[in-house]
Amino acid sequence: MELRRISRQQKTTLLEFYNPKEWPSQWKRMPEMMCELIKSLELIKHEPVWVFTSHAELLFTSKDDYQDWQVLVKIIEMDKKQFYKITVAHNDPWHHLTGFSDNPNKASELVISGLSVAVIGKNRNIFLDSN
Repeated sequence: MELRRISRQQKTTLLEFYNPKEWPSQWKRMPEMMCELIKSLELIKHEPVWVFTSHAELLFTSKDDYQDWQVLVKIIEMDKKQFYKITVAHNDPWHHLTGFSDNPNKASELVISGLSVAVIGKNRNIFLDSN
């Protein structure tokens, strides 16, 4: 899958952005996991997808625009273990569908599944739905 950075963020590649050397040491595992996910996604046969970053989140969208997202990936910690949290923009009654994985290949599958069911054009805010 080709991950196309939106125009406003094309100065660095995703792997450059998530380079662990560029992040504070307490964040070290997050950028490593994101790099593993990116590399896994790049091996999958799929149409190109627009992506952008917002701090530690990686967001997928259907257009060259950061104001609307379909799938959001962030790294969370539970019980001292890190997981990929994949959130998919969806209609009522849930607004979002969420999955978790500690494996980059499984997380890639969740991203692909999420892209296939995500609602487009809802102008989703990264933190809240803007209904």
